[in-house]
Amino acid sequence: MNTPDNDTASTVTYRFATTGISCAGCANRAGSILSGLRGVISAHVDYVTSTAEIEVVRGMLTFDDLLAVLRPAGYGLVREAA
Repeated sequence: MNTPDNDTASTVTYRFATTGISCAGCANRAGSILSGLRGVISAHVDYVTSTAEIEVVRGMLTFDDLLAVLRPAGYGLVREAA
């Protein structure tokens, strides 16, 4: 995963570049998919900037966990910082 924004909290926020997000509807759907994953506190996906900001409970989810829930819908995340 890329470097988290906050290092001392019980949650951590990651920012990723996204793939497959081509409209506001796609962004909303991807955000809803991510938000439904246990351990995700919040997820905001922006189709204009092709980024996702995901707050998770520290140590609960991996990059692969996040990617696995998005892939079936045709969306993806890029490991490098967005």
